[in-house]
Amino acid sequence: MLHPNAHPEVESLRKRCADLRATLKSTVEEYVRLTSEEHTRLMHVYDVNFGAIERMRQQLTLACAELFRRVELLSIKVARGETITPEIVVLINKVVDKEYERLYQRLSDASRLERERREASANEYGNTADEAELTTMYRTLAKRLHPDAVGDDANRRREWDRVQDAYGRRNVVRLRALLATMPGADDDLRSEGSIDTLRAEAESLETKLRIEKRRLQRLQSQEPFSIAAELDNEAWRRRHSEELQNAVEAKRKELELHRVQYVELANAEVPLHTPAPGSDKDFDSDFMDNTYFGAR
Repeated sequence: MLHPNAHPEVESLRKRCADLRATLKSTVEEYVRLTSEEHTRLMHVYDVNFGAIERMRQQLTLACAELFRRVELLSIKVARGETITPEIVVLINKVVDKEYERLYQRLSDASRLERERREASANEYGNTADEAELTTMYRTLAKRLHPDAVGDDANRRREWDRVQDAYGRRNVVRLRALLATMPGADDDLRSEGSIDTLRAEAESLETKLRIEKRRLQRLQSQEPFSIAAELDNEAWRRRHSEELQNAVEAKRKELELHRVQYVELANAEVPLHTPAPGSDKDFDSDFMDNTYFGAR
């Protein structure tokens, strides 16, 4: 029942704020679901259908770039009127080996981090924070949601159970989502506040909701989410497999072209890439294990 002197918009604003909080919460939780669960599932489906050919395509792409660099440096020497001696060939190959050693290492590091993130996501850990950040988030949530603070509030007790579960699993993504949608310490006061306070709260919630919706839409527009429906379509899978095979064949032709150019310029066969000691020598298990979409 409204207070006799209450502004007539108070009740509608209270309802608006409650609706905005609920929508904000569901939006953030959908983002978390996609990143911590659906992403792993879709990547697995994609890998089952296209993993082998994608790895081949990516390997050929890097091999083409490396060989093109050797040809490019030799061509520069020729354009300058220099004679290509065995010593120059050795020097150029050392330069390219050094350049690509750094690239292979960066790709190795990137793919390792991506693999760890995917493994963490598959286990519903999402562990991308240190212990200090985990503890800080947990304590912040506990101040508002701990049973000693909320008493018999059933909704917030359920939220507390989710906090406990997320913290026990070291699920940083889930803790951040709970933190983002946690009722503020002054929410109860605002619900009884002045018309200006409620209007400010509604405006703040609308701004937060717009930001989270844009973030969710961006995510949904990116692969693999943007092709989620097609992954279950046999005709699309067949067409995509043909596209990848065509890309592989094109790269093979490009690689052969660069090989012929190199042999003509260097009067020698193309050297094999040999990673330096201490670097990751298993290209297939490292770079090839990287996210296909991120490597395009």
